[in-house]
Amino acid sequence: MNLTHFNKEEHEFIIKMEDLIHQVYEGYQLKLTKFLTPREQQMVQMMVNEFVDVEVQWIGGFKNAERKRAVFIPTYLNNQVVDSKVVGYEVRYAHKLVTLAHPQVLGSILSLGIDRQVIGDIVRLENNRVYVAVCEEIAPFIEQSLTKVGRHSVTLVREDLSKVERVEEYEINEVIVSSMRLDVMVCALTKDSRSTVSEFIKQGQIQLNFKLEQNHSKGCKIGDIISIKRHGRYKILQEKSKTKTGRIVVIVGKIV
Repeated sequence: MNLTHFNKEEHEFIIKMEDLIHQVYEGYQLKLTKFLTPREQQMVQMMVNEFVDVEVQWIGGFKNAERKRAVFIPTYLNNQVVDSKVVGYEVRYAHKLVTLAHPQVLGSILSLGIDRQVIGDIVRLENNRVYVAVCEEIAPFIEQSLTKVGRHSVTLVREDLSKVERVEEYEINEVIVSSMRLDVMVCALTKDSRSTVSEFIKQGQIQLNFKLEQNHSKGCKIGDIISIKRHGRYKILQEKSKTKTGRIVVIVGKIV
Protein backbone atom coordinates (compact mmCIF):
# COMPACT_ATOMS: atom_id res chain seq x y z
CA MET A 1 0.00 0.00 0.00
CA ASN A 2 1.21 3.52 -0.81
CA LEU A 3 2.17 5.03 2.56
CA THR A 4 2.25 8.64 1.34
CA HIS A 5 -1.44 9.07 2.18
CA PHE A 6 -0.92 8.20 5.84
CA ASN A 7 0.76 9.86 8.82
CA LYS A 8 4.28 8.68 9.58
CA GLU A 9 3.01 7.42 12.94
CA GLU A 10 0.67 5.04 11.07
CA HIS A 11 3.33 3.47 8.83
CA GLU A 12 4.47 0.85 11.35
CA PHE A 13 0.90 -0.30 11.91
CA ILE A 14 0.21 -0.54 8.18
CA ILE A 15 3.37 -2.56 7.52
CA LYS A 16 2.49 -4.94 10.38
CA MET A 17 -1.07 -5.45 9.12
CA GLU A 18 0.09 -5.96 5.53
CA ASP A 19 2.44 -8.69 6.76
CA LEU A 20 -0.45 -10.47 8.50
CA ILE A 21 -2.62 -10.21 5.39
CA HIS A 22 0.18 -11.62 3.22
CA GLN A 23 0.53 -14.56 5.62
CA VAL A 24 -3.15 -15.31 5.15
CA TYR A 25 -2.95 -14.80 1.38
CA GLU A 26 0.11 -17.00 0.90
CA GLY A 27 -0.31 -19.53 3.70
CA TYR A 28 -4.10 -20.02 3.72
CA GLN A 29 -4.26 -19.50 7.49
CA LEU A 30 -6.32 -17.32 9.82
CA LYS A 31 -4.67 -14.40 11.59
CA LEU A 32 -6.04 -12.31 14.43
CA THR A 33 -5.27 -8.80 15.69
CA LYS A 34 -5.74 -7.20 19.08
CA PHE A 35 -8.46 -4.57 19.47
CA LEU A 36 -8.28 -1.83 16.86
CA THR A 37 -9.58 1.73 16.97
CA PRO A 38 -12.08 2.86 14.31
CA ARG A 39 -9.24 4.57 12.43
CA GLU A 40 -7.17 1.37 12.46
CA GLN A 41 -10.20 -0.61 11.34
CA GLN A 42 -10.63 1.79 8.43
CA MET A 43 -7.01 1.30 7.35
CA VAL A 44 -7.24 -2.48 7.66
CA GLN A 45 -10.39 -2.58 5.54
CA MET A 46 -8.64 -0.51 2.85
CA MET A 47 -5.75 -3.00 2.81
CA VAL A 48 -7.98 -6.08 2.71
CA ASN A 49 -9.92 -4.61 -0.21
CA GLU A 50 -6.74 -4.89 -2.29
CA PHE A 51 -6.63 -8.69 -1.86
CA VAL A 52 -9.25 -10.72 -3.75
CA ASP A 53 -8.55 -13.89 -1.74
CA VAL A 54 -8.56 -12.41 1.78
CA GLU A 55 -11.50 -11.16 3.84
CA VAL A 56 -11.83 -9.71 7.31
CA GLN A 57 -14.32 -10.43 10.07
CA TRP A 58 -14.78 -8.00 12.97
CA ILE A 59 -15.44 -9.01 16.58
CA GLY A 60 -15.89 -6.59 19.45
CA GLY A 61 -18.18 -8.39 21.86
CA PHE A 62 -20.74 -5.61 22.37
CA LYS A 63 -23.52 -4.57 20.02
CA ASN A 64 -22.19 -1.48 18.22
CA ALA A 65 -18.70 -2.10 19.58
CA GLU A 66 -16.23 0.69 18.85
CA ARG A 67 -13.00 -1.24 19.36
CA LYS A 68 -12.87 -4.52 17.44
CA ARG A 69 -10.49 -7.37 16.68
CA ALA A 70 -9.85 -8.18 13.03
CA VAL A 71 -9.83 -11.80 11.87
CA PHE A 72 -8.12 -12.17 8.49
CA ILE A 73 -9.48 -15.20 6.70
CA PRO A 74 -8.97 -16.78 3.25
CA THR A 75 -12.00 -16.13 1.04
CA TYR A 76 -12.71 -19.84 0.56
CA LEU A 77 -13.30 -20.07 4.33
CA ASN A 78 -15.59 -17.03 4.51
CA ASN A 79 -18.55 -19.16 5.64
CA GLN A 80 -16.59 -20.49 8.59
CA VAL A 81 -17.76 -19.19 11.95
CA VAL A 82 -14.76 -17.88 13.86
CA ASP A 83 -14.78 -18.31 17.63
CA SER A 84 -15.27 -14.94 19.26
CA LYS A 85 -11.78 -14.60 20.79
CA VAL A 86 -13.33 -11.84 22.93
CA VAL A 87 -14.23 -12.48 26.56
CA GLY A 88 -16.81 -10.30 28.27
CA TYR A 89 -17.10 -9.48 31.95
CA GLU A 90 -19.49 -7.65 34.18
CA VAL A 91 -17.48 -5.68 36.73
CA ARG A 92 -19.47 -6.44 39.88
CA TYR A 93 -19.29 -3.82 42.63
CA ALA A 94 -21.62 -1.99 45.02
CA HIS A 95 -23.21 -0.06 42.14
CA LYS A 96 -26.13 1.13 44.26
CA LEU A 97 -23.70 2.98 46.53
CA VAL A 98 -20.93 4.16 44.19
CA THR A 99 -20.45 4.85 40.48
CA LEU A 100 -17.43 3.67 38.51
CA ALA A 101 -16.50 5.75 35.48
CA HIS A 102 -14.78 4.52 32.32
CA PRO A 103 -11.40 6.16 33.15
CA GLN A 104 -11.34 4.55 36.60
CA VAL A 105 -11.95 1.05 35.25
CA LEU A 106 -9.50 1.43 32.37
CA GLY A 107 -6.84 2.96 34.62
CA SER A 108 -7.09 0.12 37.11
CA ILE A 109 -6.76 -2.48 34.36
CA LEU A 110 -3.76 -0.75 32.78
CA SER A 111 -2.11 -0.45 36.20
CA LEU A 112 -1.75 -4.24 36.09
CA GLY A 113 0.82 -3.75 33.33
CA ILE A 114 -1.61 -4.67 30.56
CA ASP A 115 -1.39 -3.29 27.02
CA ARG A 116 -4.32 -1.02 26.09
CA GLN A 117 -4.75 -2.97 22.84
CA VAL A 118 -5.95 -6.11 24.63
CA ILE A 119 -8.83 -4.17 26.20
CA GLY A 120 -11.92 -3.50 24.10
CA ASP A 121 -14.82 -1.26 25.00
CA ILE A 122 -15.83 -0.49 28.57
CA VAL A 123 -19.56 0.13 28.84
CA ARG A 124 -21.51 1.58 31.76
CA LEU A 125 -25.28 1.24 31.55
CA GLU A 126 -27.86 3.58 33.05
CA ASN A 127 -28.23 1.25 36.05
CA ASN A 128 -24.47 1.77 36.72
CA ARG A 129 -23.61 -1.80 35.76
CA VAL A 130 -20.20 -1.91 34.07
CA TYR A 131 -19.04 -4.33 31.38
CA VAL A 132 -15.67 -4.79 29.70
CA ALA A 133 -14.42 -6.74 26.68
CA VAL A 134 -10.91 -8.24 26.68
CA CYS A 135 -8.80 -10.43 24.41
CA GLU A 136 -9.35 -14.10 25.17
CA GLU A 137 -5.64 -14.73 25.71
CA ILE A 138 -5.36 -12.19 28.55
CA ALA A 139 -8.70 -13.02 30.22
CA PRO A 140 -7.44 -15.47 32.90
CA PHE A 141 -4.85 -12.97 34.14
CA ILE A 142 -7.31 -10.07 34.32
CA GLU A 143 -9.95 -12.23 35.98
CA GLN A 144 -7.52 -13.18 38.72
CA SER A 145 -5.74 -9.84 39.12
CA LEU A 146 -8.43 -7.15 38.91
CA THR A 147 -9.85 -7.05 42.43
CA LYS A 148 -10.11 -3.29 42.95
CA VAL A 149 -11.03 -0.23 40.93
CA GLY A 150 -9.63 2.67 42.87
CA ARG A 151 -10.58 1.99 46.48
CA HIS A 152 -13.58 -0.13 45.56
CA SER A 153 -13.55 -3.93 45.59
CA VAL A 154 -14.72 -5.58 42.37
CA THR A 155 -15.35 -9.06 41.04
CA LEU A 156 -15.30 -10.04 37.38
CA VAL A 157 -18.12 -12.30 36.21
CA ARG A 158 -18.14 -13.63 32.65
CA GLU A 159 -21.05 -12.36 30.55
CA ASP A 160 -22.32 -12.70 26.98
CA LEU A 161 -21.70 -9.18 25.71
CA SER A 162 -23.80 -9.68 22.58
CA LYS A 163 -26.79 -8.80 24.76
CA VAL A 164 -25.19 -5.52 25.86
CA GLU A 165 -25.32 -2.48 23.58
CA ARG A 166 -22.62 0.17 23.67
CA VAL A 167 -24.32 3.55 23.81
CA GLU A 168 -22.19 6.66 24.17
CA GLU A 169 -22.85 8.86 27.20
CA TYR A 170 -22.06 12.55 27.04
CA GLU A 171 -21.57 15.50 29.30
CA ILE A 172 -23.20 18.18 27.17
CA ASN A 173 -21.54 21.58 26.86
CA GLU A 174 -21.87 24.67 24.68
CA VAL A 175 -18.80 26.39 23.29
CA ILE A 176 -18.63 29.61 21.27
CA VAL A 177 -15.98 29.67 18.55
CA SER A 178 -14.92 31.98 15.76
CA SER A 179 -14.59 29.05 13.34
CA MET A 180 -14.63 25.26 13.18
CA ARG A 181 -10.83 25.02 12.81
CA LEU A 182 -9.26 22.28 14.90
CA ASP A 183 -7.06 24.61 16.95
CA VAL A 184 -9.97 26.95 17.66
CA MET A 185 -12.16 24.05 18.80
CA VAL A 186 -9.44 22.63 21.06
CA CYS A 187 -8.88 26.07 22.64
CA ALA A 188 -12.59 26.27 23.45
CA LEU A 189 -12.71 22.73 24.86
CA THR A 190 -9.60 22.97 27.03
CA LYS A 191 -9.80 26.71 27.80
CA ASP A 192 -6.08 26.86 27.02
CA SER A 193 -4.32 29.58 25.03
CA ARG A 194 -3.73 29.33 21.29
CA SER A 195 0.03 28.93 21.91
CA THR A 196 -0.53 26.07 24.37
CA VAL A 197 -2.88 24.31 21.96
CA SER A 198 -0.37 24.84 19.18
CA GLU A 199 2.14 22.88 21.27
CA PHE A 200 -0.44 20.15 21.94
CA ILE A 201 -0.92 19.70 18.21
CA LYS A 202 2.80 19.90 17.43
CA GLN A 203 3.56 17.25 20.07
CA GLY A 204 0.98 14.83 18.66
CA GLN A 205 -1.47 15.08 21.55
CA ILE A 206 -4.53 15.68 19.37
CA GLN A 207 -6.46 13.13 17.33
CA LEU A 208 -9.33 13.88 14.98
CA ASN A 209 -11.54 10.85 14.38
CA PHE A 210 -8.85 8.62 15.95
CA LYS A 211 -6.21 9.91 13.53
CA LEU A 212 -3.25 11.97 14.70
CA GLU A 213 -3.83 15.44 13.27
CA GLN A 214 -1.10 18.09 13.15
CA ASN A 215 -2.79 20.49 10.75
CA HIS A 216 -3.84 23.39 12.97
CA SER A 217 -6.31 24.73 10.41
CA LYS A 218 -8.01 21.39 9.72
CA GLY A 219 -11.76 21.94 9.57
CA CYS A 220 -14.06 20.10 11.97
CA LYS A 221 -17.66 19.09 11.25
CA ILE A 222 -20.69 17.65 12.98
CA GLY A 223 -20.04 14.08 14.13
CA ASP A 224 -16.27 14.51 14.42
CA ILE A 225 -14.52 13.15 17.51
CA ILE A 226 -11.65 15.17 18.96
CA SER A 227 -9.36 13.30 21.37
CA ILE A 228 -7.12 15.46 23.55
CA LYS A 229 -4.47 13.82 25.71
CA ARG A 230 -5.21 14.29 29.43
CA HIS A 231 -8.50 16.02 28.61
CA GLY A 232 -10.64 13.26 27.11
CA ARG A 233 -12.73 12.74 23.99
CA TYR A 234 -15.32 15.14 22.61
CA LYS A 235 -17.93 14.69 19.90
CA ILE A 236 -19.25 17.66 17.95
CA LEU A 237 -23.00 17.18 18.12
CA GLN A 238 -24.61 20.30 16.67
CA GLU A 239 -24.09 23.84 15.42
CA LYS A 240 -26.77 25.48 17.53
CA SER A 241 -26.76 29.07 16.32
CA LYS A 242 -24.66 32.12 15.54
CA THR A 243 -24.12 35.18 17.68
CA LYS A 244 -24.70 38.72 16.43
CA THR A 245 -20.96 38.98 15.78
CA GLY A 246 -20.96 35.85 13.62
CA ARG A 247 -19.40 33.47 16.15
CA ILE A 248 -20.69 29.89 16.19
CA VAL A 249 -22.45 28.29 19.17
CA VAL A 250 -21.55 24.59 19.09
CA ILE A 251 -23.03 21.76 21.17
CA VAL A 252 -20.26 19.36 22.20
CA GLY A 253 -20.52 16.12 24.15
CA LYS A 254 -17.64 14.97 26.30
CA ILE A 255 -17.66 11.19 26.07
CA VAL A 256 -17.79 9.63 29.54
